[in-house]
Amino acid sequence: MTDKTFRILFVRHAESLGNTGLTEYPPFHRDDPPLSENGLIQAKKLADSFDVGDITKLYSSTLIRAIQTAYPVAEKLNLPLYLLHSVMEENTFTAGTDITYIKEKYPLAKYSDEAVCSGEETAEQEAARAERALDLIFSQAEENEKIMVVSHGSFFGYLLRGCLGISLPEPFRWQVDNCSVTGILFEKGRIPKLCYANSTAHLSERE
Repeated sequence: MTDKTFRILFVRHAESLGNTGLTEYPPFHRDDPPLSENGLIQAKKLADSFDVGDITKLYSSTLIRAIQTAYPVAEKLNLPLYLLHSVMEENTFTAGTDITYIKEKYPLAKYSDEAVCSGEETAEQEAARAERALDLIFSQAEENEKIMVVSHGSFFGYLLRGCLGISLPEPFRWQVDNCSVTGILFEKGRIPKLCYANSTAHLSERE
């Protein structure tokens, strides 16, 4: 339970070159593929589905595919994009795209937490990382805020488990589509409510 009311929209990044089957995408690290052309279109459609006030705070993984998904939303709504190492994909052997490149290409982006160890993690370490991310997001949430967090497919389940208080002995797998949205309502004094999951309605038009 929380002491304030707010919403979080969890978004899986749009289609990346890695999702298309490619394994090399210089100059990016093999664990840090950028969006495909289709993914860039999906990211724009995501931004087009929101108006000013629909989102009031925006977070993203430090990996380029998440940044490129979130950035059109940041630009349209004139919001800073807070980058969190702690919501990046599991078992990733990079801490994210070079900060110099990010500052040049994405000036609304701001780094918001300390770098975490990249590489292989146990399920317990993944769950703890998700808890750290959620603690930070919850602590910065304001009353009636509408928050978007752009993360990754395999890490999604840890974030959902942390939000909903689901305790499982094994990793909680939650399959979601590229650029899909999952909404959770946090109401003061009540347990969190999963309002909808894996919504891709914003991608339907013109596809």
